Amino acid sequence: MNKAPRQKRAEIQRLTSISNLRTKQLSGSVGKREHEEPDRIEHFDLELRPSKLHDLKVGEFISGGDSMVAGFLDAVAKVRQFRFHNDDDLYDRLSRRFSVILLMLFTVVVSTKQYVGDPIACFAPAQFTGSHVEYANYICWISNTYYVPFESTLPARHDERPKHIAYYQWIPFILLLMSVLFYIPSVLWHAFSTKTGFDIANLVKTLHSMEQLNPDIRDRTLRYIAKHIDRALEIQREMGTGFFSQFTRILRRHCPFFIIGRAQGNYLTFVYLFVKLLYITNVVGQLFLLNIFMGSNYHGYGIEVLKNLLSGRECCRSARFPRVTMCDFEIRTMADHIHKHTIQCVLPVNLFNEKIFIFIWFWLVIVSVLSSYGFLICIWQQILPFNREHFLKKYLKIMNRITRESFDRKLFHTFSNKYLKPDGVLVLRLVAINTNDVVMGEIMVALWDSFKRAQDADGGIFV
Repeated sequence: MNKAPRQKRAEIQRLTSISNLRTKQLSGSVGKREHEEPDRIEHFDLELRPSKLHDLKVGEFISGGDSMVAGFLDAVAKVRQFRFHNDDDLYDRLSRRFSVILLMLFTVVVSTKQYVGDPIACFAPAQFTGSHVEYANYICWISNTYYVPFESTLPARHDERPKHIAYYQWIPFILLLMSVLFYIPSVLWHAFSTKTGFDIANLVKTLHSMEQLNPDIRDRTLRYIAKHIDRALEIQREMGTGFFSQFTRILRRHCPFFIIGRAQGNYLTFVYLFVKLLYITNVVGQLFLLNIFMGSNYHGYGIEVLKNLLSGRECCRSARFPRVTMCDFEIRTMADHIHKHTIQCVLPVNLFNEKIFIFIWFWLVIVSVLSSYGFLICIWQQILPFNREHFLKKYLKIMNRITRESFDRKLFHTFSNKYLKPDGVLVLRLVAINTNDVVMGEIMVALWDSFKRAQDADGGIFV
């Protein structure tokens, strides 16, 4: 009988205590907030103290010469934040994008092994202590080594021994310089293309962002881009109204080589072809520059590797990157006695260098072949008028602006050769490469309609 009232009283007391506790928490939350924040800061500070000590140790470790290396690696790590321009084709991107990224990655790998790890380890005499061994490793690394195959005899006279191999320490800087050389032509192309009024990179960037806009803003953006291209073409045509342009037009009738200029509408095309030639010259020239710098037959390195693979020998063992070398150095004592030492050293870093430069050789050959092919394709597409017309006709047919029944060949010829000209077709071709067919078709339609309106309004202005 008494169990039910007792249970009710216990339940009421429990609920009352919970209510009082919540009331105290709410009333004291404001007052305690000032105390909670310092406690939280103090708690985090206690948690961060070990990491601060750890950072201090790391700072001590990279002090001196290694701090420069850490700064270099930190700069290289920021390469991924770099933005490349999309104003060329795949053959150009093989050089200025993929080659640059590849060489920068190789630079990081080799630099880490050379300056953070142990690039060399020498087999010192038994009387050498720990500091002596460390000194021998350093002196052999900075004063260079030389290679003597095990099947050959080491000459007794120092002047008869092979010449020192001096490029190991410079490998990261060689790779860095190669990446810069690969990127220079794209800088020239971007500078010249923007100077003519055709900022292809920004056009492509705007077209890519257009997909995220609502239909009304998208249509206005598309019309603006078409108007921008139309205005740039108009500026080119106005350049052909001066006395000098008329004089060059007369010369062009008698001298077929005098055909390049903005007024003729082919200036950007020839700049683009010249930049493509620079890409080819760069990649072929780097093979021979590496050959000169390394003092060996590097341009035949990959062929040598293939021969070794076909004959069943070790493919990658080469005198260019020997793993075991010899080192001569002298030690002066307090009594002015000079002790000469010849020791054997192993270069673990050459295990990476060897594989990297084999890959670079094949990469340079592939890029040179594809870049040459891209150059020939560009000549075929841009220099010959019927190829330019075929490109334009394809998109106008897709967008139903021209049909077989209503096709005006003379009007279309004027649109291609008098309105757009080679430079306008090149800009549209590069936009098509870096966007998609739908966007390209819409731009083509806008330019075609603008051209026809101008023809109808001015009675055939493009003659």
